[in-house]
Amino acid sequence: MKNFIVTKTPMRISFIGGGTDLKEFYKFNNGGTVISAAINKYIYIILNKYHNKNRCLLKYSRTELVKNINDIRHPLIQACLRKSKLWGLDINSVADIPAETGLGSSSSFTVGLINALQFYEDKSISRQSLANKACEIEIDILKLPIGKQDQFAATYGGLNIIKFRPNGNTIVEQVKNINAINYLKKNIIIINTGIKKNSKIILQEQKKNIKTGKIFLEHLKFMRDSVYEFKSSLLKYDIKSCGEILNENWNKKKSLAKKITNTNINNMYDDALKYGAFGGKILGAGGRGYLLLICPINKHKMIFKKFNKFEFLNFNFDYYGSRRIIHI
Repeated sequence: MKNFIVTKTPMRISFIGGGTDLKEFYKFNNGGTVISAAINKYIYIILNKYHNKNRCLLKYSRTELVKNINDIRHPLIQACLRKSKLWGLDINSVADIPAETGLGSSSSFTVGLINALQFYEDKSISRQSLANKACEIEIDILKLPIGKQDQFAATYGGLNIIKFRPNGNTIVEQVKNINAINYLKKNIIIINTGIKKNSKIILQEQKKNIKTGKIFLEHLKFMRDSVYEFKSSLLKYDIKSCGEILNENWNKKKSLAKKITNTNINNMYDDALKYGAFGGKILGAGGRGYLLLICPINKHKMIFKKFNKFEFLNFNFDYYGSRRIIHI
């Protein structure tokens, strides 16, 4: 058993297919498919043996010193410790990007914590098992209204097509053309809208609409089926088509729940298109966080000037996924 562990787990940006990773969709509609990429913005979990074996010290956005697992206020930590049956730990988390910005930070946290607990016990775990365990914690145990793409993106790293089978199996198909991926990265701009909201209401409405509305199902099927079209355009270095596909999918996604977008986001997006972007979307469930744009390099200066009051995300892709970086 190790005494000191640090894990490093990437966040992600999503392109096409978000929403088809919800069980309510993929189980009854011949599966779901997304394409997303891990980025070099990380959640770090620092795990150490606590000097009092009867207590746990937990440090994240708040600090908890607890005697009993039922006293833990952080639901993800409580569920992970309950599942692992470990106690007497000092757990600290550090993030490059704040929560609730649409980059999948909650799932990255869960993946990183499970990974750290496995390393602490000297237990090996496959990527598939790690992602599945994170899904179990978030979806099955805590009943969070989320899908499965974030856990797999955080675990595997890279740019991937992730397929969700009706039987619950998940297949990760890595896009391996590094030159095409780098070309895509050069034509991406990500802007922080400054809007922070909890996405739970949006996701709950989306799940309800999947069950009751035919039009919502048709839009999700369209988004799922656009994934390989996006990949094909990417491998041809056709960045204009990639942007147009993203734009069409964003227009479909906006209909899935009322608060996926708002006036401020719509105005920003319309301005971005006027100043040269081919397409884009709000990252994550919507209504907040980062606006991703696919925009030709020769239009970047115009976008930067137009949105000079906003923060731009400086990023690269991460190809390693969740990993241990320190162990003693």
